[in-house]
Amino acid sequence: MAMKTKVAYKLDITEDAKTICDKYWLRIKNNTKNPFIYSCKEIGDEFGLTYREITRIAEDNAYLTILDYRCVNCSTAKICCNRAEFISSYLDSWECENCYLKAFYRRQQDSRRDGNESALQQQLIKENSFINQLMQFRQTQLYSVPSLGDIDIIDHYLLVAVLTCLGTDNLRSTISLSDNLNIPLSPSYSLDAKILDRLMRKNLLLVNIENSYDYVHANEDCLLQFDLFKMTFDFAYSPDQLQKLIIDSKDNPSKKKLIHNPEYKEWCQYVQLEECVSYLTYCSNNNNLAPIVGAKMASLLNSCLLDHSVSEIYYMIWEGVERASSYCNKPSIDKMRASDSIYGNIQKMYEKIDNQLIENKKYSRDDTHPKSVLTRTFFDEIHGIEDCGFRHTVDDLLKQLQPHKNISTIYYPRLL
Repeated sequence: MAMKTKVAYKLDITEDAKTICDKYWLRIKNNTKNPFIYSCKEIGDEFGLTYREITRIAEDNAYLTILDYRCVNCSTAKICCNRAEFISSYLDSWECENCYLKAFYRRQQDSRRDGNESALQQQLIKENSFINQLMQFRQTQLYSVPSLGDIDIIDHYLLVAVLTCLGTDNLRSTISLSDNLNIPLSPSYSLDAKILDRLMRKNLLLVNIENSYDYVHANEDCLLQFDLFKMTFDFAYSPDQLQKLIIDSKDNPSKKKLIHNPEYKEWCQYVQLEECVSYLTYCSNNNNLAPIVGAKMASLLNSCLLDHSVSEIYYMIWEGVERASSYCNKPSIDKMRASDSIYGNIQKMYEKIDNQLIENKKYSRDDTHPKSVLTRTFFDEIHGIEDCGFRHTVDDLLKQLQPHKNISTIYYPRLL
C-alpha cells in the first residue's frame, strides 16, 4: 500500500539544496523493495558530492511527512528526516515521542503510588533524563544507518547470522539471547554479545526502547550500558531489504569479497578459539574444576589452532582435564591446584603430538556443543564443506581456495 507523503523545506533553502532534497525523496509508488528512484551516490555524482554529504544536506534542509501514518494516540503525522526513518515506518502502529513519554511517566507513577512523594519526584527527574538520553541514542542511530551497498562485508554476514538465529518471523526485530532456545548464535555468550554490540554500534541493529528499557542503564558518567543478553533490537532495514541481504550472502561475489577481507580470517580464528574455550569450560565444570581461562590459556589454544583443528584440540582438552581430575584425587591436592594443572596438561599433550610421541585423536560433535549459526555462516556456507570449521584449521581452508588445492571431508568417530 502506497504512503501519502509531502516534502517540507526550510525557509532559507537554496535552489541546489531543494533539487537535492527533491531527488533524495523521489520515490516509485508501490515499490517496497527499492522505493527510491535515485541513490545517494547517483545524486552525489551529479553535484560532485559524496553520498554522506547528500544525506546530510537532505536532513538539514527538508523532512518528509507521512500523511497517512499517524500516532495511535494523538494522530500526529509521522515525520522522517532521512530515508532510514522512512524505511522503518513499516510497523503496524506508531506512537509519537510525546505520547510515549506521557505513558512512560504514567506507568512509573502507578508503580510507585505508595512511595514517598519527594523520592518519586527525584526518581522521575532521573528517569526523564535517562529516557531522553535513550531516545536520543536511537535517533542518532536512525540518522546514521548505512545504505545496503555501504554495509561492511563482515557486518553483512554477521547481520545474516543474527537474522537467521534471532530474527522474528516478520523480520522486523530480534528476540533476546536469553529467549533463544534453538541453535546458538555463536559458540559462546561473550562472542554473542560482541556481535550484537558491533552491529548496534554500526547502526544495523536499533535499540528497541519499549522492550529493552529495563535492560539499559546509565552509569555514573551518564554513559549508556546495555544488557545485551536480555534486550531486543529492531532491524534498521525493511524485511524486503533484509531478504536481499540473506540472498546476496549466498552469491559467489559476496563470498569472494568476504574471503579477501583480512578481518575474515581473524573472525574465523576467534570463532574456533571460542569453540575450544567453551569445551574447556564444559569439561572442567563436569569434573568440578575451574581453570583460569585468561590471556595465557587463550594464547596456548591459539597456538594449538595454528596446526590442529578444533576436533583435535577437543581431544587435548579432554585428556588435560581428565588428568587434572585424577590429580585432584591425590592426598593434599585441592581443586584449585588441580585446576591450575590443566594448562600444563594441555601444553604437554600439544608438544607430544607435535613431536609424534603420542597418537593424535579427533572428536566429533555431540549434542552438548552443537554447531552455531555463526560457524555455519562463516565456514560451511563459504567453503561448502560440512562442519569444516570444526574439522580443519583456518589456514587449510584458505589454502583450499588456491588453484588445485582440495580438502577431503573426513568424518571422525566420537571419542567416548
